[in-house]
Amino acid sequence: MSVQILRQSYGKHQVRVSKIKRPRHHSAKDECHQFMEVSVDIELDGDFDYAYTQQDNRQLIAPDTCRNIVYILAKKDPMHSIESFGCCIATHFIDSYPQVEQAFIRLREHRWNSVEGSGHVFTGGDSETPTVEIVAIRDKPLQIEAGIEHWSLAKTTESGFENFHRDQYRTLSDTSDQILATSLTARWRYATYPDDYPASRSLVRETLLHAFMNHYSHSLQDTLYRMAKAALTAEASLDSIHLVMPNKHHIRFPLEPFGFDNDNEVFIVTDEPFGYISATVSRM
Repeated sequence: MSVQILRQSYGKHQVRVSKIKRPRHHSAKDECHQFMEVSVDIELDGDFDYAYTQQDNRQLIAPDTCRNIVYILAKKDPMHSIESFGCCIATHFIDSYPQVEQAFIRLREHRWNSVEGSGHVFTGGDSETPTVEIVAIRDKPLQIEAGIEHWSLAKTTESGFENFHRDQYRTLSDTSDQILATSLTARWRYATYPDDYPASRSLVRETLLHAFMNHYSHSLQDTLYRMAKAALTAEASLDSIHLVMPNKHHIRFPLEPFGFDNDNEVFIVTDEPFGYISATVSRM
């Protein structure tokens, strides 16, 4: 029987690297540091079929080599942003290895926040995770898709859900005042490369947050579209944006049997099952 490999890739995942940016103008305890930590996934595609089919490993770049390259480039690259560092990694594999036709690089940043009054103490632990995906294909421009994962957003009023489809299976009642809570995943694709990736990311993030805050939400679909449109309007370098907004339900608990009123104050929080809403919005 004849078979063929339709697609393959290999590499190294979850290479975790941190870098301290030290000005070296004062003693270590008296200077202000920048602390960056990222997790890098590398997947390579190219002329590797013989390793699968003929036991010929001569074209393979060892996964440990991929890991080592991340640390070497972290030393050499200024790491101004996860976008610029990801482009550095992707370009390195295309430029250094002729057998690599495509390099897929994904970075997730663990955010460390400087403690006010100290140049070298940081706090972390928030769930919001900046991300970027870089696709480098030989002889083609880099494809860059930046984003955010696990961004918890909620508002306790100015949200409702009414006049939705009625049939024999419907149990949910109309409401004009509910908690709207979600764990947002956002991914935006660049049509052109901005001069300042951190500034672009900050603008997209602040625009999404402002749009989430400043309207009455008729549904998560309504809110998602408003947020996506606002981001595309604010940042001219974006081609499209994809938002995923699961509905983190807060259900009013019936206190009346216990002799108490519950005027939208006490709720049951449920993780599963949850509503799932997503859409990709692009320029026309």
